[in-house]
Amino acid sequence: MVKKTLLVLLFLVSCTGSETVIEETKSLNSEEVLNVIFESYKNFSDNPEKAVDVIWGFAHEDNKEITGPKERFAQMLVSEPYDSIVDLKEYSYEVTYENETNVHYEVKVLAKTNNYFVITWVFEKTDCPELKQQCWLTIAVTAPEYFQSGI
Repeated sequence: MVKKTLLVLLFLVSCTGSETVIEETKSLNSEEVLNVIFESYKNFSDNPEKAVDVIWGFAHEDNKEITGPKERFAQMLVSEPYDSIVDLKEYSYEVTYENETNVHYEVKVLAKTNNYFVITWVFEKTDCPELKQQCWLTIAVTAPEYFQSGI
C-alpha cells in the first residue's frame, strides 16, 4: 500500500505544481516523506526547480530559517558536500531513533559517481496550520559522509 501511495504521489508531483502537492502530502508518515524527498534527489536533474520545491517544502520553519532563503537553499543542494546525493542511483534507510514526535533515519546512498554516502535525516512531527493537523518536517540533516560498503 505504501508503494502504491508513493507512486501516486510521485505522479502527482510530476504532473502538478509542487507547492500544492506538498501541502496535500504533508499528512504522510515520516517514511513516506523521506521517500518523496529522496525520489526528488534521485530525479533532481529532470526538473531541478521542482526537486528544490519538494525538498524545501518538507523543511521545518526553523530549518528554513537556517538554510534559506529558498534560492540559497537551492545553491546549497548543488554545492559540496550535498551535491554528492543529487541524481543518486539508489538509497536505503533504517530508523535509528523514534518517538512520538521525532524520527531519525540513517540513509545510505549510492551516488551517481558509484561512491557510497551515509546521511542522518531527522524529522519532527509538528503543527501545520495550513492543514489544521500535524505533519512530518525535516529539522536536521547531516552532511553526506563517504563510506566503503554498499547499501
